[in-house]
Amino acid sequence: MHIGVNIKEKILNDVKMAVKEFEQRPDIRTRFGEPIVGYADSRNVIFDMYFSRTICDHPKKIYRPGNTVVVHFVPYAPEITESNRGGDAPSEEWKRAFIESMWLSMRLNGVIRNALETVGRLSSCTNTPLDWNEELCRETWSHKLAAYAAGMGTFGPTGCLKTKNGFAGRFSSIITDGQYADAFEPLSNEQLEEIYQEIQRQYRIKGVKGVSCSQEMINACPAGAISEDGIDRKICQAYCKTIDEAIPSPDICGKCFFYE
Repeated sequence: MHIGVNIKEKILNDVKMAVKEFEQRPDIRTRFGEPIVGYADSRNVIFDMYFSRTICDHPKKIYRPGNTVVVHFVPYAPEITESNRGGDAPSEEWKRAFIESMWLSMRLNGVIRNALETVGRLSSCTNTPLDWNEELCRETWSHKLAAYAAGMGTFGPTGCLKTKNGFAGRFSSIITDGQYADAFEPLSNEQLEEIYQEIQRQYRIKGVKGVSCSQEMINACPAGAISEDGIDRKICQAYCKTIDEAIPSPDICGKCFFYE
């Protein structure tokens, strides 16, 4: 690290400035809240667990020199989140925010890469927005699973991540050769298995032991994908594909995200 440069502080400040500049564009209507930036060590054994269970690629598979995953989350403004509460379809504000935040996330990846370059660090993007696995009903690389490894929040229905600044918004990430993450906790195989099972329960995946969904959550789903014993991801994805054929993510709907 170059003397006198606090790279984490620079990244956060640059991200905040880029969000403000993005909002000022005449073609952008979405407003955003306070962004969060987190850091996960690519050697964290939780990534080994993700990879071995094929729920997420390993950072080293994507970028072998990578030592740190830099994850950023930009929440939607509260009025956009609330616009999606209730009703039988995602609000127009929510759907527009889904698209516009995707453009913003690509801009922020560039901003973070530029910041890292000022201190001589190399970096790589993790995926493109279209990297969607139809069979697994998820991305090959999950920004949210990386955010979880970085300690940025806990999961909710269909894999929404509940952060200190809310669950509604856009995650993205890049990988750098710099070492900026806090030391990770060594975990046994039994502990990793427990983490995996807890993630499945938090996702409310249908058929997982200990999963239950409230009647409110069931009623909120316009796809009919939710029952008392969990969420059918295939039905969820089929509905989301009617909204966005290229990226049939639950984030384009988000109706169940409001519930625990």
